[in-house]
Amino acid sequence: MLSFPRGFALIVALQAAVVLGLLGVRQLTLRTGQSVLLRVEPIDPVDFFRGEYVVLSYSVSELQSGWLEGPALGKGETAYVSLGRSGRFVERTEVSRTPPKDAFAFLKGTVTSADKTHCRVEYGIESWFVPRGKGPALEREGRRKDRQLVAEVMVDTQGHAVLKAVTIEPKRP
Repeated sequence: MLSFPRGFALIVALQAAVVLGLLGVRQLTLRTGQSVLLRVEPIDPVDFFRGEYVVLSYSVSELQSGWLEGPALGKGETAYVSLGRSGRFVERTEVSRTPPKDAFAFLKGTVTSADKTHCRVEYGIESWFVPRGKGPALEREGRRKDRQLVAEVMVDTQGHAVLKAVTIEPKRP
């Protein structure tokens, strides 16, 4: 049987290993993942515990049921969205229930709402935390007709995504 100090140290070490492991997965994706650019639509909420952030909505998050072979996706299911280049940006090329084998890149997400005609998928890149007071300005700039918000997302070979940066750029034709 373990003594109290040794048992306590083991428990603390295990907890630290779990936290570091969770952070390590995201850091691995940031370092080894493929960079893709997505067009963004901002919304500006505030979380009283975590601060000000911008909710980001992507065109690859809204999926039509006709894009998938077989029955429509249901809430809680995993969706794999294949991405293809469209100029500097990426767009959805295919939707499936299994990881694609020959896609340029793909996102793995969870269906958060669904009906017979379409569903909404989240990838874990829907929130971008900003310094206090910067959220409304970012939202305003992103809604201007001559500007666009662009999200740089790192995607690993398993479809996990990490939001690397959100920038404001002039709209290009």
